[in-house]
Amino acid sequence: MGQTRGFRLAGFVTFLTLLTVAVGAAPAASSTDDEPALAGGYSDAPDLDTLDPTDPLVQVQQGFAQPGAIFPQFTLPGRAAYEAWREDLLQRHNLRFAFSGQMLSQYATATTPIAEEDVATGGIATLELIWSPHDRGGPTESSLVLRYGWRGNVFENAQNPASFGLINLGANWSNYEFTNWQGGFKVEDLFLQQWFLDRRANFRIGNVGPQAVLNFSRFKDARVSFTASPYAFNDTIPWPTFGFGASMRVEPNADSGLYMVGSINDMNGDPAALGLDWSTAFDEGQFFYGFEIGNFWRRGPGDFDHLHLMVFWADERITRNPNVLPNESGWGLRIYGEKQVGQWVGFGGYTYNTAEGGGISTTTNAHVATAGLAYLNPLNIRGEAALGLMYAKPIDDIFAPLVKERDQYGAEIYWRLQVTPNLVITPGAQLIVNPAFNRDDDFIAVPHLKFSATF
Repeated sequence: MGQTRGFRLAGFVTFLTLLTVAVGAAPAASSTDDEPALAGGYSDAPDLDTLDPTDPLVQVQQGFAQPGAIFPQFTLPGRAAYEAWREDLLQRHNLRFAFSGQMLSQYATATTPIAEEDVATGGIATLELIWSPHDRGGPTESSLVLRYGWRGNVFENAQNPASFGLINLGANWSNYEFTNWQGGFKVEDLFLQQWFLDRRANFRIGNVGPQAVLNFSRFKDARVSFTASPYAFNDTIPWPTFGFGASMRVEPNADSGLYMVGSINDMNGDPAALGLDWSTAFDEGQFFYGFEIGNFWRRGPGDFDHLHLMVFWADERITRNPNVLPNESGWGLRIYGEKQVGQWVGFGGYTYNTAEGGGISTTTNAHVATAGLAYLNPLNIRGEAALGLMYAKPIDDIFAPLVKERDQYGAEIYWRLQVTPNLVITPGAQLIVNPAFNRDDDFIAVPHLKFSATF
């Protein structure tokens, strides 16, 4: 345990060092960030409000300095010139981009007998690029979108957060965004996007993940918001990872918030083992199919209600130990909604699933229910404080005869804070009651600390 606690201390020292560098940097010569923070939702571009927070369009926009920071005057040296250069690239060459880096450190008060670590630390580094050579911002805009990223352990002997919950805690939820690409940078997204119908519709085709177009929630970005998968990646849906796919989104009426999204994706995409490889899509024909219909009730920038119903089917797969881990085709549905009243947002959802394994091989639940409440921009600081409650019922005998499952309950609380215009920190904690595959412990607390720097 001494080595483990050493890694934990090193993780927090690393975080504090990065925070000191970001906060202590020289202030810009002039900045509109000194203006008072808004009381409601912060919205830099109203047309991005209702896009998924993991969408590249949103990520690139957030690469610019954000308002509502605790220390608005502290920022990266030369930021004003840097952002002026980015704007020049956009105007002259139709090119938008952003860099970002995230780290998650988790600690568990109890672990399974086979666990060697009670801490997990993972990191993400990403370049996101959008080139729009035709009709940028217009009704028929065409774009090439690239997301090039590294994901892995921050420290060599620390557990990876993606497997921390299941292996180290015996829990049936974890954090799958902070996975491990097993060395080097990988192409995650590489797709063409075409708008039509006066920007009321678009389609994407290429290397994509379906999570960025399906199952909207404003709190699902695990890099800065909820950590537990029922709210973030939601592995009860048998998502495939980044691979060949296509999607289409349509808003039938410009004056209505109604939308429909359909997506088809290769179940065997595997950036870590296969890299950018579309051969499995055409050779095997094993796909994830998803369709969603929903509505946004918009009142103003950052102020809206939401409701959607998603149905899906997932084939079995040939990748990720298909003959060892659970691997059965199946279908399911998800219903999710949000209701905003001022700065308060109530939200909740239910997911039903019959598929076993999924494209990432961690789909173990038949039923998941969530409910929660968030308070937007507390103390006039950009972000939110949120509390979520969770219930998960595993698929019967999913790991029989190795272990007998049980229903799992839990909660997560976090506060996302914009510390500087380019740095977000998110302290929080999960409380797990009756971990599904761990009969030795009835309660586990998992505090966490995350940071995200974008520029």
